[in-house]
Amino acid sequence: MEEYTVYLFYDIENDGIRNKIAETCKDYGLERIQFSGFSGILAKNKREELFLKLSSLISNKAGKLLMLPVCERDIKAKKEIIQERASDSAQG
Repeated sequence: MEEYTVYLFYDIENDGIRNKIAETCKDYGLERIQFSGFSGILAKNKREELFLKLSSLISNKAGKLLMLPVCERDIKAKKEIIQERASDSAQG
C-alpha cells in the first residue's frame, strides 16, 4: 500500500481534546511541526484509522481538523524556511 506524507492541522478549543489529539498523532508516529500541526508518513489504512480516531475525539465539540496527504512529487517541490531564534548573547 502506498505511503504518503501527511500534514495534519487542527484548531480545537478544548484543552483536553487538543492534548488527546496531539498524543494520538504522536502514537501514529507523526512529528509536531507547529503547535497544532503534525506531519509524517502513513499508508492509506493508517490515515483512515487515524482520522476516525481523531473524529471520535472531537465528536460534537467545536473544532477544525485538516488531514492532507501529499504525494512524493509535491514533497520534492516543497520550499521551507526554518529560522531559529538568535540567542540572547548573540544579540549584543
